[in-house]
Amino acid sequence: GEGGFGRVYRGFLRERSSYIAVKRISRRSKQGMKEYASEVKIISRLRHRNLVQLMGWCHKKGELLMVYEFMPNNSLDSCLFEAKTLLRWAMRYKIAVGLALAVLYLHEEWEQCVVHRDIKSSNVMLDSDFNAKLGDFGLARFVDHGKGSQTTVLAGTLGYIAR
Repeated sequence: GEGGFGRVYRGFLRERSSYIAVKRISRRSKQGMKEYASEVKIISRLRHRNLVQLMGWCHKKGELLMVYEFMPNNSLDSCLFEAKTLLRWAMRYKIAVGLALAVLYLHEEWEQCVVHRDIKSSNVMLDSDFNAKLGDFGLARFVDHGKGSQTTVLAGTLGYIAR
C-alpha cells in the first residue's frame, strides 16, 4: 500500500513462519520523522486485540522502518470502496464493535488517555477473520485522564471525507 507517509511492503519472517507488514517512511514525507517518533513511542506501549501490533522498528542510515503484524484483508477502506470483498451486515457489525473496543481501550482503559486523531476507514485494518484493528498512530497524543485535550491545532487528514 501507499499513503502520505510512504509505502507498506509485505515481508516474511522465517523464524516465525509468518508474514509481516513493513512501513517505510518516505524521505519526502513532510512530517515523517515526527510521526515516526510519535507512532513508535505510543503504539509500542499499547497491547489490545483491536490494535495493530508493532513488532519492531529501525532508524538507521536515514531509513525509518516499522514492522507490524500482517493484515491479510487490508483496510476497511479497501473492502468498502474497492469491492473486492462483500461485507455482510454481521461482518460490518463485528468491525464496528472491534473499532469501538479499540477506542474504549485508548480513551478509558490504558494508564493514560490516547487520542488517535486520525480514525478513518483506511486506518482500520482487517485480519484474516475480518477483526478490526486500528493502526497508524503517527498523529496520536497522550492526555492524562480527567484533563481536557491540550491540542490547539487541527490534526488528522485535512479535508478528509469518505467516498
